[in-house]
Amino acid sequence: MAKRHNIDTIAEVLIDKLNDMERTAKRIEQASSRELKIDSREVRALLENQKREEKAFLDDLRAVRSKNSTRVPNWVWGVIGGLVLLSFGAIFYAWSKAEDYEMQKIEAEYFEQEYNKLKS
Repeated sequence: MAKRHNIDTIAEVLIDKLNDMERTAKRIEQASSRELKIDSREVRALLENQKREEKAFLDDLRAVRSKNSTRVPNWVWGVIGGLVLLSFGAIFYAWSKAEDYEMQKIEAEYFEQEYNKLKS
């Protein structure tokens, strides 16, 4: 059989619960009427730190771009190297032809002298 409670006991419990609910309602009203102050110092510090890091990254990127803009491309160095080698080749060829020219000139003078001796 279920245990029966006295009406006075039930009324006291209900009154206590109502009082608790009223106190809770007052606390909720007080909390909702208060102006909340949010501390945004940490967020600001994080944003400033991120801003500094982004600025440093962009400065580094600008430095690399300016370095690359003043740098001579590799194909230009290849062309310059090719021209230097071609110049050395042309100089060597002209030098060897000059030596041959001197030899041909000496031979021509010799044969001209021999021809003139035979002719006279």
